[in-house]
Amino acid sequence: MSEPAKPKGPGIGDKVRGGDFEFTVKGMKCGISRVGNDFLNKKAQGTFCRVGVTVKNVTKSAHTFHADGSVSAQDSSGREYEADGEAGIYGNSDGQGFLDEINPGNSVTANVYFDVPKGTKLKTITLDAGLFTFAEDAVVTL
Repeated sequence: MSEPAKPKGPGIGDKVRGGDFEFTVKGMKCGISRVGNDFLNKKAQGTFCRVGVTVKNVTKSAHTFHADGSVSAQDSSGREYEADGEAGIYGNSDGQGFLDEINPGNSVTANVYFDVPKGTKLKTITLDAGLFTFAEDAVVTL
């Protein structure tokens, strides 16, 4: 008898709820050495992985979303990587994803960057539900 397959968690393109927000991971690209332009940029210590996320406010009042500090990534060894806020500023044309006030029903799409050792394969993205809520964090499998 073979083992029953474990239920697979939400993946890229799936909507997941985390606190006041509904998150959708749009895609991921790794192997980026620098973000920004010729004058304003940030070079990776290792290599950047860019994760595109859409964040929608699903409550009845405005809430602030800040990718740096509320989005983290994990690899298959269990190591956890925090979002690189400076890379996020250079890697988003108008700073979206950083201290965005999102009104009810509105959404913001942003690129979140993780500086990881070369060759690292990210396994999951965790979207923190927030300190002041009993809601579950949202975890997306890549």
